Amino acid sequence: MKRIYVENFGPVQKAELELRDINLLIGEQSVGKSTLAKLITILTDYTCLGLIMCGEYPYWLRKLEEYGLDIYKDNNYIIKYDLDENSTYFHFEIFKNKIDAYVIKNGERSTNRDDIGKELLSMKPFYHDEIFDKVKNLLSSPADNNDIGKAIELMYSSLYIPAERIIYSVVSRLMPALTLAKSTVPKNLLRFMVDLENAKATYPQLEMPLLDISYIKENSDDYFVINTTKQKYLLSSASSGIQSTLPLLLVLKYAIEKKEYSSFVVEEPECNLFPEKQVELLKHIILLVKSEDRTLTITTHSPYLLSALNNYLFAGTLVAKYGSKINPFIANVLPLEQILKPNECSVYSLGEDINGKGVYCKSLLNENTGMIDFNSLDGISEKMGDEFARLKNAYIHMKHQK
Repeated sequence: MKRIYVENFGPVQKAELELRDINLLIGEQSVGKSTLAKLITILTDYTCLGLIMCGEYPYWLRKLEEYGLDIYKDNNYIIKYDLDENSTYFHFEIFKNKIDAYVIKNGERSTNRDDIGKELLSMKPFYHDEIFDKVKNLLSSPADNNDIGKAIELMYSSLYIPAERIIYSVVSRLMPALTLAKSTVPKNLLRFMVDLENAKATYPQLEMPLLDISYIKENSDDYFVINTTKQKYLLSSASSGIQSTLPLLLVLKYAIEKKEYSSFVVEEPECNLFPEKQVELLKHIILLVKSEDRTLTITTHSPYLLSALNNYLFAGTLVAKYGSKINPFIANVLPLEQILKPNECSVYSLGEDINGKGVYCKSLLNENTGMIDFNSLDGISEKMGDEFARLKNAYIHMKHQK
């Protein structure tokens, strides 16, 4: 169980979310989706929380700055995170200038920061072998504590894929200059650029059936080849949909195959894609990420992703009701690996414009059906249908006037 509570932090008025295997946040612009996504990235990172316990409030401020959230550091905010996993219960609570935390393991409670930090760092095994070896070497020999801290910080267990990824196909050659100017570029964006460059070096040629293209890296240039025509172009001349999706797919593949993460946060995967491709991308991401002990959080504006996710939940309710004998019928519609049980998924809408006055964050899952509430799915089309009906009535009225 993972639960996050955020109050009065930037655009986030008051939100309480239970994080499950798959989480989707939907809402209009500027309602706080990215803010919550970044907080989720920080709070679901075992390494980060362990270091916060050691570094106290100053390290928390460093993490806020890394994600560009330090602009809200003077808000009178409350942030809470509860983690119940593997017979260990962890509670983290932060106010302005203050952190409270405790851990309960095998019935014993401790508020000692070192105990909490060690417990968090031991809850998830590290698979960053090269970095882990470096840390072990530093620990076994005289070294500056700052060097050890920097090495440990590289062992992130949460991956954040920003909506700004579309710019990287254009600015990849500027990486050295951006590194020099890192004081003005959020660290999380630079980190994504490093992961992207590593992914390109690891997969200099990669088929991408989802986009109907192939990716090719030659020297310092990135190209894509259209599968149908075999024509080759610079990536910087690609459509905005390709420029947004290709970095996402490259980094996800690299992260899953070459590193180990316990949390994936993807901002607006649907950027600049046709609705059908949006749904295909969602399926692809779920198939890549879905596995034991991993959390996927997606922020979106797209009702198509909401509808697609509901289909996976519907398939899950059918399996729960009829058992595996219905699997052959479901397999004709979607891969069985995409089936989601209701307790595997959380869906929240953000913003009073969607939820009603005084309600900032609202779960869209119907407790009785385990699926997304029908009114939430149909709200936009219902509004369009109402406008069409009124225009039709105006047409009939004018017609009868003749």
